[in-house]
Amino acid sequence: MRARRKRSRGGLPSILWSPIPIINIKYSALADRAFGYASETLVYDVYTINAAHDFDHVLTRWRRNPLTRHLVPYAALVWAVVRFDIFSVFFDGGLLAPTPFCLLELYLLRLAGKKIIVYPYGSDARLPSLTRKADRWNAFTDVPPGQEERTEESVKAHIDAFARHADVMLGCNDIAADLPRMDGVFRYPFDTDGWVQAPPPPDRRTVTVVHAANHRHYKGTRFVISAVERLRAEGLPVDLVLLEGVPREEVKSACERASIVASDFLIGGYAMFAIEALALAKPVLAYLPDRLRPFHPEWAEAPIVNASPATLVDELRRLVEDPVKRHTLGMRGPAYVEKYHSLASVGRDMDRIYRKLWFG
Repeated sequence: MRARRKRSRGGLPSILWSPIPIINIKYSALADRAFGYASETLVYDVYTINAAHDFDHVLTRWRRNPLTRHLVPYAALVWAVVRFDIFSVFFDGGLLAPTPFCLLELYLLRLAGKKIIVYPYGSDARLPSLTRKADRWNAFTDVPPGQEERTEESVKAHIDAFARHADVMLGCNDIAADLPRMDGVFRYPFDTDGWVQAPPPPDRRTVTVVHAANHRHYKGTRFVISAVERLRAEGLPVDLVLLEGVPREEVKSACERASIVASDFLIGGYAMFAIEALALAKPVLAYLPDRLRPFHPEWAEAPIVNASPATLVDELRRLVEDPVKRHTLGMRGPAYVEKYHSLASVGRDMDRIYRKLWFG
């Protein structure tokens, strides 16, 4: 009744992004706010690479308290149902994800008249059998069968539940081809405020390659290390800086000093690390497979050097030996981020989705 009354008056829905503490939910909420929505984030924990102030509601204290930890998800859901109209979640589930009633939450939200938007961040919606068949290079190239983070049956159960109950299902990067349905593609939003172009001087003697090695088996880190070692053996002046489990401010500082940024080489696509590097006017290497380009037409304009593990050495060598190309590619990055990943760009896309959901 409250939602109906708000809608009849032309009011916009309120939106909650939760509960996985990935930095893009912060930017998603900011993008919503730029278009007039009351949009907030809620997380139970915070990764070491981020800070608590990145999110609006952090329930770590209550989740760690042995007297309250089991009650927190249920209390959070009751609070959120009263306050929000649209719930944006990952395939892991919503606020009841840590409980045995994870998938029941979808039914309860629909029963309460709420709208559900679901999109993937990675292993929450990646089916090993389909992923391994799709490409020689994939998220499970370095993961032996049977050693995945979660079973295929569990992932499929979540995907099927969201296929029944979610109002909108969005794909992202490599998880665009295998979903049971796709109502759009989620592009990571990014707040460029404070990210000033820092192109490396073209005459720098030593070329510094920076690579964020969190989740090495997904990133293709071993191929990056091998490529740099081979170029050094050839006598090229190249150094590698590996960033692993460090705060985002340290990542930013390292990227500002970088000559080249090496992103992802197995999963297919790129995420926040590459976007941050592009915003800093750095040349970026990443694997952008042809099979995914129909889902990501923006890739045609991406100033990203496409490199698989098989071509990484050659593509990196070209960049190391050509400072002018490094500079030219880097200077195209900020405009690309502004066009496809800015709060205004992504917020505009989400605004269309919200209005269709809310006003029909």
